[in-house]
Amino acid sequence: MKAFSFKLHTLKQLRKANREKALHAYGIAVHESEKIENDLARKRSALESLQNRIKLKRSGYFFGQEEESYQRNIASVKNDILSVHKSLKNSQEIREAKRKLFLIAEAEFKSLEKLMEKQKIEHDQGEQKKEESQIDDIISARFNYNLKTSIS
Repeated sequence: MKAFSFKLHTLKQLRKANREKALHAYGIAVHESEKIENDLARKRSALESLQNRIKLKRSGYFFGQEEESYQRNIASVKNDILSVHKSLKNSQEIREAKRKLFLIAEAEFKSLEKLMEKQKIEHDQGEQKKEESQIDDIISARFNYNLKTSIS
């Protein structure tokens, strides 16, 4: 039986490497997005903490300068939250783009893999038919030889 040889093996390896590269890039994008989400959660927690401190101060005596300082801090944290939220949105768009690139690379690799399997099955079937034909030839030659020797 002749060994199977896939002519597009090199292309398959390149597509596999491309898929792995796209998966790695997608993983990095997911990690970055999660880092930004955690940063956003910390900023929101800091804002909540500031607001709670202001509530506590207001229940007692609160100086005007102190209140202004807290208000500036709140405004600063809110601006930080807006900035981080924009970064998060941008990061999510990048993550989605990387996911799409990975899916494309995965589909290209899978299509070649399916083609290889299909060609292997066809090769095996062809080789099996050749072997069956050779066995039939041997059997019929043997039968003809036995027939000739029994007649003579």
